[in-house]
Amino acid sequence: MDNNSYYAKLAELLATHTDIWQASIVEESGSSPAKSGMKLAVSLTHAPFGNLGGGELEHKVIAYIRETKPLGAKLYSFALSPDGSKVDFQTSMICGGQVKVFIEALHLPYQLYIIGAGHCGRALGQLAKLCGFHVCLIDNREEIIAEDFSQYAHKAVLHDYSDLTQVINFSPTALVVIMTHGHLHDKEVLEQCLRKPLFYLGMIGSKTKVAQTFTNLMAKGFTEMELKKCHAPIGLAIGSQTPYEIAVSILAQLIALRYNKEV
Repeated sequence: MDNNSYYAKLAELLATHTDIWQASIVEESGSSPAKSGMKLAVSLTHAPFGNLGGGELEHKVIAYIRETKPLGAKLYSFALSPDGSKVDFQTSMICGGQVKVFIEALHLPYQLYIIGAGHCGRALGQLAKLCGFHVCLIDNREEIIAEDFSQYAHKAVLHDYSDLTQVINFSPTALVVIMTHGHLHDKEVLEQCLRKPLFYLGMIGSKTKVAQTFTNLMAKGFTEMELKKCHAPIGLAIGSQTPYEIAVSILAQLIALRYNKEV
């Protein structure tokens, strides 16, 4: 595959927000079929394309990406022999050289689902989109979702709140912020999220509203430990009042957690 075809294919997949990683040979030493500048694109749902010289090295890179789904970007060293030392990966190849492979996630790895596309939901979506989150706004009101949301989200979805498993990809890199237009909707959504794998779960609301929602869910069998997974009231306590101030307080919390900073 030539460079034009490679980058055209990459752009096509990124335009559809496909999860995709790029592995690039950035250094080589000794005998190696992999040469600096070679690139390979790896997705979870499409066949890999590009070239790292083939063979076991290429297979190991593909397997590592698909098994670990690495976040961000990192440099890895590979020994093209079974007795390589001081490397991240060894192979059974007999070339004898070593290569360094730079693996980076090209997609936006953190999926932020905002449940409720009102003023606060839009404000949060707009700022989060600017800060590198992939934003999906979900609302059950047809007249709301009919509007143009390109400024606020990568995707806007009209969906009933009774079964969000159809529109949320629950995973360790997914974030859910609950800010619907009704107390009962918040409870309905939270109930579906508490036992799912998530990087972050938060719900907007006053302390009184949050306490009442938690009491109702404990009556349905949810434990105090499970409810502690939910950040509520949501965001940092900065005295925010307006939709964008509230969005800033929430987004600051999300960014801090993304970089493992205590807040």
